[in-house]
Amino acid sequence: MAMSFDTEGDADGRPAGRGPKDVLRCLALYTKTLRDVQTLVPNRLRDALAALKKDALLADASLRAMEGLRLDVYKRWCGDEIQYFTPFIRHDDLDLEQAKDMLMSWAKEGSAVLLKGLEKTLDSMTEFKAIVDLRTSVLKLWIQEGSKARGFDPSILQNQIRDVINNHMLEVLETKVAKLRLVGSEVSAALDAWKEGTTDKHPSLWDVGSFDTDLSNGAAQFTQDVVSRLYGRSDAVSKAVTCYQSWYHVIDDVATVVDQLRRQRWDNDVDEIEDEETIEERQKLLAKEDPQKLSAYLNSSLVKAFRNLDEHLDLLWKSHQDTPSKGAIATYLLRVLRDIRSRLPEELDSVKTFGLGAVPSLQEALVSEVIVAPLDELATGALARKAVAGRSLWEGTPELPTNPSPVIFRFLRNLSIGMGDAGGDLWSPAALAVLKRQLRAEISKLWLEAVGAVEKEAKTKPDLSEDAEVSPAEDEEKLPEERAPEASSTEEQRRDLFVQWLFDICYLESSLDSPGTTDDLKALEDAVSQKTGLDSAARDKVVKSSQEYWKRTSLLFGLL
Repeated sequence: MAMSFDTEGDADGRPAGRGPKDVLRCLALYTKTLRDVQTLVPNRLRDALAALKKDALLADASLRAMEGLRLDVYKRWCGDEIQYFTPFIRHDDLDLEQAKDMLMSWAKEGSAVLLKGLEKTLDSMTEFKAIVDLRTSVLKLWIQEGSKARGFDPSILQNQIRDVINNHMLEVLETKVAKLRLVGSEVSAALDAWKEGTTDKHPSLWDVGSFDTDLSNGAAQFTQDVVSRLYGRSDAVSKAVTCYQSWYHVIDDVATVVDQLRRQRWDNDVDEIEDEETIEERQKLLAKEDPQKLSAYLNSSLVKAFRNLDEHLDLLWKSHQDTPSKGAIATYLLRVLRDIRSRLPEELDSVKTFGLGAVPSLQEALVSEVIVAPLDELATGALARKAVAGRSLWEGTPELPTNPSPVIFRFLRNLSIGMGDAGGDLWSPAALAVLKRQLRAEISKLWLEAVGAVEKEAKTKPDLSEDAEVSPAEDEEKLPEERAPEASSTEEQRRDLFVQWLFDICYLESSLDSPGTTDDLKALEDAVSQKTGLDSAARDKVVKSSQEYWKRTSLLFGLL
């Protein structure tokens, strides 16, 4: 039997004694030996030896019947010693118990050789399909042939074979699942080699010239290219996602193998001599318990692997969140996490939270990067102006603004452009909520500072109507409208500014409205409203007018 595993390597280049055929040949030899020994020893062997000693050799009828010997012609040429030679073989007759003990001892040693050879064969096998095929072939052969040997419990060797194969499958499974760490290694390598404007660069969806429009072999590649651009998959993102997809494909194959094990039937189709209880017990072991054990181990290994990857990515982000490139890195990690989360194992609820712990921090870094330029322009533009643009367009009694300041409109446009440049795929409802929450807080802070600056200027600026000394001659030279109190004009400009600001704030409040947002802008609206001098009806009219204007213009800022 051991020589069955010492043959030369096969045509596939597999090492000597390492092929599935060697295992099957060894098992077939093992079962045949058991049956042959039980058939021959002790009775038939003893009878055959006794019959051999009973008559002269040349007198044996079977020997005389062989035409090739031509004993009918050549016998007379043989001497008496040959003609009357009777075989005599010295031997001790085996009794039944002695023969059984010898066979049992040999069977034990033979099964050890078989199992050792099976282990060596499995060591070179890493594909689940090949392992399952070997498992099926070996167990079916033993079920068919092993039951024919009398006095042996076939379930003992069957369970030993199961244990060897199951242990190897669990080892292979653990190795394959652990390769999820390669995704983390790919992300780590990308961050270590990060170059702003290069690593995070991805082709634009509207860069038609860079598309491969050759559809002669189908549109699959073209479609994939469009989807990749739509979701902002740079080379760095694609490498990490491709690594994960390759890993997931292998794990998906494991799930297919588990289903295959559950569907297998383990009846003895050759000799239908087994009772139903034996068949059911074997079916329970091979088609229920083994797949169940494999599936449970797969699930626990997946949970551990995803937890380790989650912790690794979280550490990578924490080590880079204070770098100048944190916005671009956050964008990269968000896209990697999104593509991984889109294809998580469906059966495991415990991995559904993968990556969610880092997402809020990543989104805040992304938002901080996007809003900094529009907010700077808002602070230096709309809030720095002390005169109302488009005052002549006010309508009604009293006259009230009907549209926001041009700078506010430009602020929202620049914000939308910045969001689009970062990637339209990034703005999920959660990311938008973070954006609007930060904007409401920052805008409220900037505007309150602007309100304070206007009030401070009003208190410190000298009142020309009181302090200026004008001679009678100069007073006579002034036009009637020039004689109007300059302080009153300045106060009216401030009031108009606050009224326009009220409209702008209400307009921004409509555009940045989101469930769960704070009342920063509402508090700002109340503070500015008190300085407009408008009655409640006029204030309500301004609020309603700003809301209606947002409804008419909201489609211009689609990402919001």
